Amino acid sequence: MKLDRRNFVKHVSIGLFTMSFLGKVDPKLAAAIALPDDIQKAKDIDNLRGLEKTHTPKLKIPMVAEDGRFVPIELTLDHPMEKDHFVESVDVIVLSDPITTKGRFLFSPQNGRPHLKFQTRMAAGTTTVYAVIACSKHGRWVGDAMIRIVGGGC
Repeated sequence: MKLDRRNFVKHVSIGLFTMSFLGKVDPKLAAAIALPDDIQKAKDIDNLRGLEKTHTPKLKIPMVAEDGRFVPIELTLDHPMEKDHFVESVDVIVLSDPITTKGRFLFSPQNGRPHLKFQTRMAAGTTTVYAVIACSKHGRWVGDAMIRIVGGGC
């Protein structure tokens, strides 16, 4: 399944409806929301092999953030940036947040290795931050990290 804008909105809407129906955001529920079929995920994040080494985004976020208004997110990726093989884009998504998309970043081979560092606003609670990269040759890959926001910023 191709993740175009319509399918993305559909998946996010289903997730948000499910979470609002239950009345609270449960981290297990947020993790259970299925990613589209065309997004690949490393089987063992501590033991990356083959394409997983260069295609799994590494998120560096605090385990706990006291203030949801200023949540730091850092993403690194050791991926080649050649003319015919490069990272086209990175999407940072938090499904349990009122504003699910935290940023879409576009790249070209001239950018060099993908590296992001920014702050975002997030709602209180425990949630998962997803980073989805689009490789020009090997499709989409996802990396994720859990975070607990003590004081909400939304």
